[in-house]
Amino acid sequence: MRRSKMTLGRGALRLDAPFRALLRPGRDVLPVYHPERPGWSVALRKLALLTGIVLLAIVYGVLVAILPPSLLVGAAAPLALLAMLVVWALPEARTAPTRALTRVYAAFVIVFIAWPNYLAIAVGGLPWISMRRLFGFVLTAILMICLSISKPFRQQVAEVLRASPWLSRLLIGFFIIQFLATIFSVAPGETIGRWVHMTFTSTAVCFATIWLFGPGGKSVPWLVNRLALVVFALMVIGVLEARTQHVLWLGHIPSFLRIEDAVLQQLIQPHIRGAYRVITTYTTPLAYGELLALTTPFILFRILNAKTWPMRLMWVAFDAFILYSAVLSTARLSLVGFIAAHALFGLCWGIHRWRNARGDMIGISATMIYPALMVALMLAVIFVPAIHIRVLGGGAAQASTDARSAQFHMAVPVIARRPLLGYGPGQGGGAINWRTPDGTLTIDLGLVALCADVGVFGFLAWMGTLLLSIVSLFRAGLRDATSPFPAEFAIAISLAVLISTRLVLAQSDNDPLFVILFGLSLATLYRARLRDRGDPIPGGMAAAGAGTH
Repeated sequence: MRRSKMTLGRGALRLDAPFRALLRPGRDVLPVYHPERPGWSVALRKLALLTGIVLLAIVYGVLVAILPPSLLVGAAAPLALLAMLVVWALPEARTAPTRALTRVYAAFVIVFIAWPNYLAIAVGGLPWISMRRLFGFVLTAILMICLSISKPFRQQVAEVLRASPWLSRLLIGFFIIQFLATIFSVAPGETIGRWVHMTFTSTAVCFATIWLFGPGGKSVPWLVNRLALVVFALMVIGVLEARTQHVLWLGHIPSFLRIEDAVLQQLIQPHIRGAYRVITTYTTPLAYGELLALTTPFILFRILNAKTWPMRLMWVAFDAFILYSAVLSTARLSLVGFIAAHALFGLCWGIHRWRNARGDMIGISATMIYPALMVALMLAVIFVPAIHIRVLGGGAAQASTDARSAQFHMAVPVIARRPLLGYGPGQGGGAINWRTPDGTLTIDLGLVALCADVGVFGFLAWMGTLLLSIVSLFRAGLRDATSPFPAEFAIAISLAVLISTRLVLAQSDNDPLFVILFGLSLATLYRARLRDRGDPIPGGMAAAGAGTH
């Protein structure tokens, strides 16, 4: 049959060209690529690959079915490494998802405080998923994507770390020692799962804080507003809980949320020490009291930096509400932290005003009379019975004081047996093996438990990060003459309060807040360095040419 043609000008257009193009193989994307020719060797390789995938899926299915939850993390390790490889292999991009990072970070700050950590999502027989871990996982994934695809993002994080080299080395050193203590722990199957949890809810949060409050352009008031909002909600819940004498959601937990039987029994039995002890979303009043104590310096920061008197009075009322809530918790560490925050606040404010307001007598007077005020406060704590019992203990609280003394003496030889890397995260309490009269294993000394968990070097790295942050922030705050009460002072005072709470509390409920303070210290010192040099403080990724989503 004669082929049909249509002539247009000089060229000829074949009517059957589209059909012939479908039968003809298209051009490869890469010129050097050559498709494999079909044959037995190719078919066997594909069959072997498919068989391997099926066998691997069967093995993982069996492992999930027979292994206890504590060992499932090890089985999931290859999948996690594969996911990290995929993220690392992502191509470079002009923009990074920093807006998503900011939103998930804000949600995490609210969730880890407001949502009870013992309430987990349980669907279809899958492992229980806590809200804190879920939001921490999403935050970690977004942070890794930002680091993988954006060179400016990586440069900005490195620039913040270089601004305080010794502080950065101590903090990163602690994270490394924590990982090594996990690998060489006495129970690797348990500690690996705990380390993964800490990575999602602490380590990644720390580095997200470093960028967000440094080059990311977020300020301390931005964080304080969100922290104050969720703490205020908890304090309102605490007032209502004090009236009902039990947590408000007890008996109203939906079926898709699960709670461990041991925790449920603990919640059913009211905490009584002369009066009911409020716990809100925590499992003990001590952890709730620690949150109140760590929040107090930031409320004082907002009081002095308020623009109008109505706003200042609102923050003063908030401060008084914290004191009332601390009394409801009956946690001595909360009242000690509240008093310490106000005492250090007065000292920092007086020295700052004396240094930056030349000729002003208020700053020098407040600084000079400060020792007399401290002596009066100490005398009140010692000789006023109501204050003495609430702060130093006595009566019903004496038993807990004696228990902590016994724990310390038992811990010293235990730590000496494994001083380098300790017993592994979360294993120090079991190694010390102090039990209550009813046989419950517990540890109340936070710094001692930390030393037993990660060893002496990990303890020194953690304490070095904390103490160096306090000193560096105080010095940076003194150089800031533009603010009545610099943010550096608020962070430094909160870290100082943290020392007082960790002396008597070892619970990990507020661990994300600790690393937020560490990351906030590095970011604030970075911005203070730019301020002192007169350099412009970047307002985000767009200012550095990386863009935002």
